[in-house]
Amino acid sequence: MDTEKAYAILANVLFAHTQDNEKFDKLEMIIEVDEGFLKNEVTRHLDDKEFYPRLDMISPQAENDLTVASQFLRGNLLETTGDKIWGFTFTLYPDGQFNIDYTYDMPEWMQDD
Repeated sequence: MDTEKAYAILANVLFAHTQDNEKFDKLEMIIEVDEGFLKNEVTRHLDDKEFYPRLDMISPQAENDLTVASQFLRGNLLETTGDKIWGFTFTLYPDGQFNIDYTYDMPEWMQDD
């Protein structure tokens, strides 16, 4: 696995949440990741409206690939920069360009009570 392959997996998983020829201004996936845990939310944006695709639209293999890619990105960033991330937002545009914003704060659901 390398960074480019991980990004390609994220993009493919986002595309899997859309129907063929379904239009969008951007697709957004918010991921929270820990050692072995993954939580994600996908949003399709079109004409200033938000749509939430069904999560069962992707295969178990795609879910596994998403987990592996997300954990790779988390580990790679820690190894190369020393920064520990707890998640990221991956935004994909119709022309194939993307943006990734990392989250450095631990999500509440991961914190001990």
